[in-house]
Amino acid sequence: MASPVKTAVQDIKRLRDIAGVLTKHGFHAVVRRIGLGGPPKPRKLLGGPTDLAEYDGDGALIGEDDDAGEVAIRFRRVLEDLGPTFVKLGQVLSTRPDIVPRAFISELKKLQDSVEELPSSVARAQVESALGAPIEELYSEFDDEPLGAASIGQVHRAVTLDGRECVVKIQRPDIDEKIRSDLDILYTLARLLEATIEEVELYSPTGIVREFSGALLKELDFTLEAKNVREFRAKFAADPHVNAPDIIDELTDVKVLTMEFVQAQKLDDVEGGTPRASLILDRLLDSVVKMVLYDGFYHADPHPGNIFVGEDDSLIFIDFGMVGRLSAAQQDEIINLIIAVLTGDTDGIARTLLRMGRPLGRVSMREFKADVVRIRDRYLLSNLADINVTQFVQEVMDAAQYHRIQLNSSYAVLVKTATTIEGIMRTLEPELDIISRATPYVRKLAARRFSARKVGASALRTSMAFSGFMTQLPDQMDQILMDLEGGNLAITMRNEALDNIGQHLNTLGTRLFLGIIAAGLAVSAALLVRDVPWAIKGVPVAVLAGLVCAFFATVLFWWALGWHIVGGKERSKLRLGPLVKLLRRGD
Repeated sequence: MASPVKTAVQDIKRLRDIAGVLTKHGFHAVVRRIGLGGPPKPRKLLGGPTDLAEYDGDGALIGEDDDAGEVAIRFRRVLEDLGPTFVKLGQVLSTRPDIVPRAFISELKKLQDSVEELPSSVARAQVESALGAPIEELYSEFDDEPLGAASIGQVHRAVTLDGRECVVKIQRPDIDEKIRSDLDILYTLARLLEATIEEVELYSPTGIVREFSGALLKELDFTLEAKNVREFRAKFAADPHVNAPDIIDELTDVKVLTMEFVQAQKLDDVEGGTPRASLILDRLLDSVVKMVLYDGFYHADPHPGNIFVGEDDSLIFIDFGMVGRLSAAQQDEIINLIIAVLTGDTDGIARTLLRMGRPLGRVSMREFKADVVRIRDRYLLSNLADINVTQFVQEVMDAAQYHRIQLNSSYAVLVKTATTIEGIMRTLEPELDIISRATPYVRKLAARRFSARKVGASALRTSMAFSGFMTQLPDQMDQILMDLEGGNLAITMRNEALDNIGQHLNTLGTRLFLGIIAAGLAVSAALLVRDVPWAIKGVPVAVLAGLVCAFFATVLFWWALGWHIVGGKERSKLRLGPLVKLLRRGD
């Protein structure tokens, strides 16, 4: 294992590489703000429409190409240049319409894993190392040509010793260490952004990196994916129309996953607009509603490549590296939101969104509801058969973001899943009337949400909470009155301007002190320059002392003046925790 110093040096080199890539693609201002580089120099970019673009003093592009679309393109190129971890980060960000602008989402969706295939000798060695036996003792056949390759691993077809056809997912050598190093650096960059750029507060870069890190590290443990598959199969055990490949446990480890081979048709190959496609669409909707609103456990990456169709038109889901989970309370909030949207209840939509998120400041309910009404009128008062759910959800996310409402990341993953499912539905049924398709499910959900049993349980919980509150109220009032009588009750009032007055007075006093010292030195210099008989090599000592005082007076003067000009902008302090973590990693 590498020493802490060696690891830290490698990470510092990686940070320098990142700064170089950012600078190459025109993000000089970002590099400067987070302290990874000096002032930018005018230069030309290599490749793309910005070859002839010049930069202003802040390192930002100027000219006709300086728009969100162009910045999104350059950002995508940065992630591609930085490698697999950053590509995966971009893929995750493309699923977060709640925090990423629309122009960036469309551009980040173009990111694809672009990696070389592992040599067959390396793939075999990985399997043997993980499972602890020669590959001939594990499989009767092993195809050296991979079925596919990605940034974390690649898949090979094989046959078990008992004759079962299977696929073997193999993790790339040392990918664990590389990803963990990049994640540490990403976390450090996120903390630097939060410490130096106030505008990123709403987006919580550290929260995004923390969430991304957790998901990516889980993908590195294939036993967790195997557990997800088993849980999915158990929840759909009673449904003959939905399934997932069986896991072969004895040939599965943290870095190797073996599952049965699925002989089925790709969902992409199903002809849309046919009775068969309509049947498959119904089964897909049934499975999604069950996963999200009944089980609270769903496949979070259901793109067409991860769904197959069997000969009996059953659905077979694969690749459970990314799953989503919802609590019962979150499921109820989603049902409330769906009902509020379909009934046009703008107050219900606004209140539900507030409960589903976390306001980062004061939210004007009047303005927020006005935006909700505008979105509702744009989409729900037109032909409901033609409603674009993806655009509608994006508008709602934009409104929440504008009003500084930070939605729970669980809902963001669900939004991405719903968007993908809508795309599949429109492929299977080009003339899709999504409201008609959804109405039967909504009726069942409403009946479940407002069933006598559910309402009774809710009323019982509320009455018990109210009873507890009323029971505790006399004791709490007695305590307040005792504190008031004994002089122990204090009321604190906060005012941002008053909270900062001490800092402002301290800054003002320091500047005044420097000014007095500079003036005193200047006066002393003037007095000392007078005619004095002492001299060194013909130069009067008083003159030398006066020149020294004048020099220090000048330095202090310009220092105080510069502080006065620049110090008016409050700057956040950098946090050293991530840097300390970098130095300690590798123990």
